Amino acid sequence: MQILNLGTPRSEKKSAIRAGAWGKYRAQSIQRMATKEGADGAGHLARIVNYVLYQPNPLQQIFYLLLVVGGYSAFLFFGLPHLPNDSLGEIHIYLSFVAVLSALQSFIAASMSSPGILLPRTHCAVTVLDNSLTFLVCVVLSLTMTATLVYFDNYEFDDVLYRKRECPTCKMTKLARSKHCSVCNKCVPRFDHHCGWLNTCIGECNHWVFLRFLMMNVLLCSYGSYVLFATLSDEYQHLLREEFLDENTRTVVQGEPMVVVRYLIHEESILIVLFVLCVGMGIALVCFSGFHLYLVSNNLTTNEFFKRRELRRSHMCPCTHKYDLGSAVLNWREVWEPRYKAKIFAVKLAASKRSDHQKGVKSA
Repeated sequence: MQILNLGTPRSEKKSAIRAGAWGKYRAQSIQRMATKEGADGAGHLARIVNYVLYQPNPLQQIFYLLLVVGGYSAFLFFGLPHLPNDSLGEIHIYLSFVAVLSALQSFIAASMSSPGILLPRTHCAVTVLDNSLTFLVCVVLSLTMTATLVYFDNYEFDDVLYRKRECPTCKMTKLARSKHCSVCNKCVPRFDHHCGWLNTCIGECNHWVFLRFLMMNVLLCSYGSYVLFATLSDEYQHLLREEFLDENTRTVVQGEPMVVVRYLIHEESILIVLFVLCVGMGIALVCFSGFHLYLVSNNLTTNEFFKRRELRRSHMCPCTHKYDLGSAVLNWREVWEPRYKAKIFAVKLAASKRSDHQKGVKSA
């Protein structure tokens, strides 16, 4: 039996026409709404990306704390019961706590440190001294706004990387080796880079604090790798002397390397993950720290290193640079004893002498 197609009735055709017109209008409306929603969604996404990448935010700091505190908490639950063992003594229970505490202390100190901020118009210099308390240094030599003493004006312009010009944002003369940070929106003396892990810039005042933070985390990852490897190795050696029951064949199997490894992966997966994290992050930190030690030894900042590399590609970069003091020891001293401290000490000493002189005149 065949079914013949006799066509569509006229009433249904009218309905179809009306449905088609309405469907077309509805589709266009949905498309316009989708376009508007898409634009709004793109705007929200752009704002999120801008906040994460181009504005000061604590996201990487939170991630660091999750790694360190979360990793140590996991070690307390899954690793501490294995201590002491044949490879590690009881002292490592306390040393692990000291290592984590030292890394966190260096993180907090570096996060709270100031790179030294050059304020516009007045040329005041905000810095953080050794006691980590904010100290405002602003010496005005006359009533004019421009006649001020800048504590960070310690380097000459090399006319290669740095030329005397005005910062278009802060509206003041840029100092040699300084840079306006696009993230913090501030001019930083002896600018190195903006560190997202610390949510602050690295500059003349906190460079040494940043290096200490790096070293403490290199030590933490190295020590964590050692403790975890020794713990897993001790467990591995212990299991080689054990016997295992095969659940499939119900036979007793002597401990063999592959059997023990499979057992460890199943039973000690948390410790293995922690070990892999410590090794991976330790290698990355060693490479990053080595790069910064190289920069300090040559009296270079990260900003200057990449600027010189760009100039070198254009065959415009000189072989030597103006700020290299010719000795790694002297270059390191630039970080541990920044030049601004000598100026602050000189001003304090001069003020003390004036005060003593005025007291002597009054007493006379």
